[in-house]
Amino acid sequence: MALFEREYAGIFDGMRDRAVLLSERLNEMENITCNKLQGAMYAFPRLHLGHKVIQKAQEQKVAPDFLYCWELLNATGVQTVPGSGFGQVEGTFHLRMTNLVSPTQKMAQTLEQMADFNHKFNRKY
Repeated sequence: MALFEREYAGIFDGMRDRAVLLSERLNEMENITCNKLQGAMYAFPRLHLGHKVIQKAQEQKVAPDFLYCWELLNATGVQTVPGSGFGQVEGTFHLRMTNLVSPTQKMAQTLEQMADFNHKFNRKY
């Protein structure tokens, strides 16, 4: 029983630590806000996208959050899902990102890549 409890605690603690890291780090990024994660396996941060991004997405006939996710994937390999596929409120943009990247150090590296991309994306548009 002690082995089970140790393994369970390790998994639970890792998910909790990644949830805190994920929401805190996303909130540090320019033009992104994220609610504090409370045990969820996914974050659903809001992207505050400017007019140029929206215009570029319209030209490409895609949703603005799809454009963000697509460029993020191409630039970093970080895979997210556009919020437009989840029935988000009209005029808002989100992405869905998993909290399951393990170990926590790998999640930190992934978020660093995303932060770098996000900075460049905001300068581009």
